[in-house]
Amino acid sequence: MGDRDEDRAWVGPAPSIEFLAAIVEHVAHPIFVKNRKSEWVLLNRAFAEMVGHPRSAMLGKTDHDFFPQAEADFFRGKDVELFARGSAVVVEEEPLTDAAGRKHILSTTKVPYRNADGEVTHLMGIISDITRIKEAEEALRLANFELERRVAERTAALAEAQEELLRKERLAVLGQLAGGMAHQLRNPLGAIQNAIALVLHERLSHKQQDAVRVLEEEVTRANHIIVSLLDYARIAPPDRRSIGVEDLVAEVLDQEDVGPPCMAHVDIPPALKVSVDVPQVQMALGNLVRNAVEAMPDGGSLHLVGRAEPDFSELTVRDTGPGVPPERRDQLFQPLVTSKPEGSGLGLCTARSLVENQGGTLDYRAMASGACFVVRLPRR
Repeated sequence: MGDRDEDRAWVGPAPSIEFLAAIVEHVAHPIFVKNRKSEWVLLNRAFAEMVGHPRSAMLGKTDHDFFPQAEADFFRGKDVELFARGSAVVVEEEPLTDAAGRKHILSTTKVPYRNADGEVTHLMGIISDITRIKEAEEALRLANFELERRVAERTAALAEAQEELLRKERLAVLGQLAGGMAHQLRNPLGAIQNAIALVLHERLSHKQQDAVRVLEEEVTRANHIIVSLLDYARIAPPDRRSIGVEDLVAEVLDQEDVGPPCMAHVDIPPALKVSVDVPQVQMALGNLVRNAVEAMPDGGSLHLVGRAEPDFSELTVRDTGPGVPPERRDQLFQPLVTSKPEGSGLGLCTARSLVENQGGTLDYRAMASGACFVVRLPRR
């Protein structure tokens, strides 16, 4: 320690030990001094208050006498590092458990103290308790995470709403186009049908008769597609009335003539009701039931199960057929998309439009086997 004027940190005579000790004692930051055995030889009031142990009990002892093993080993390791290097050691973050079991996060700077011969005999540590700062950082991190989560949710919801709006706009345009085309096609198809009826009264060879029957079948199929297009295009505002779901389903099963080899199993509470346009909902359910039966050409079970929700009645339509492959599920309700050779690709699309026209929903529910559609309709 030099004694040149430019090295002196005070004015006038050298301050007394008592004066320096009083300054250290009143510093707000915890301060400690250790010897080369890592024993405390000086502790200020702030340090004792932070750790919660009496200074008289700590002086002459080490970290291992007061702190958990892992913490004490870490503190000792940094002491050894300082004495080995002979230069300051800065620890940005380190945990400390006080006498009451509370966890503190500290930022500590340890500096060497040299005697007149330049030998490092002690180290002095100055501590900043950054526990509240770290807690604030963690709270801010969690708040940012929650904000990002909410933004992501809102963004996804907005994207879904935009996609739904685009879907409805595309469907509306397709419906207008389909309705116009259907009316235009009906006239020539009617003429073909009349011509076929006249030809069938003539004497024809077996080969000619077969050809005419193919024409007749194809005209019938074309008419079916046109009817599907018109059903899709001319969905009117619902004319609501209250009806029991059990009665609604019974009428649909009767219309679709569900019977062997397919068996229908109905489990619907008698009191379960909906307020809907009955013909529209019957058409929607008819499409679902028809699809289910067609998916089980060799027989199977059709399950229709109803249950009440606070504002809606839920009806599941499930079959034991092959189900819908995962790669096709996103296209189930898109118009003109079908896996059936004779299908129009409008059945499920029309069914969903009809259900949504009531203020309800129609969705596909993935199952381990078979196909399952869930219809939710308003109760009032």
